[in-house]
Amino acid sequence: MIGFFGGSFDPIHYGHLKTARAIKKELALSQLFLMPCKAPVHKDALQFSNKQRLEMLNLALIEFNDLKIDTREIDRQTPSYTIDTLKHIKEDYPNKKIFLIIGQDSFNTLETWKDYQQFGDYAQPVILPRTADTQKIHTGIFFSKTPLVDISSTQIRNKIRNQQDLSGLLPENIIEYIHKL
Repeated sequence: MIGFFGGSFDPIHYGHLKTARAIKKELALSQLFLMPCKAPVHKDALQFSNKQRLEMLNLALIEFNDLKIDTREIDRQTPSYTIDTLKHIKEDYPNKKIFLIIGQDSFNTLETWKDYQQFGDYAQPVILPRTADTQKIHTGIFFSKTPLVDISSTQIRNKIRNQQDLSGLLPENIIEYIHKL
């Protein structure tokens, strides 16, 4: 069983990394891939370039070496739609059970995603809920019990903009990288 945890990772932080490690354990996954998107269809423009986000992901994996990176979305030359990605993943791993891990905020807009009704044909959706009371009952959807780390990329981008301390929010090597930009 393998999992794919998608996101903009703008920048990657402990909220992503610690949650990814915990969900890998919760689902007993043999591998968990962090899958950065190129240009999120449902979000504003990214602060960091594709190259910078990949460099920060690679730095993060020095400490979180039980995780992997899948670059198929960030490498894509066309708009990135999750359904297309899931079809490619299933082609690459035809004999594996595949989990697609998304956050509650993404799940709340799922009905606006291209062909979202077909996701279950290619992967088991796993939702990382913000709070237990926001869960709804959905057939074929698994809500993780993994507690989320209360850190957001928006919070980090605001701290960077205001030149505030980033300690404890992301690995030190990524903080050093950001300060060099």
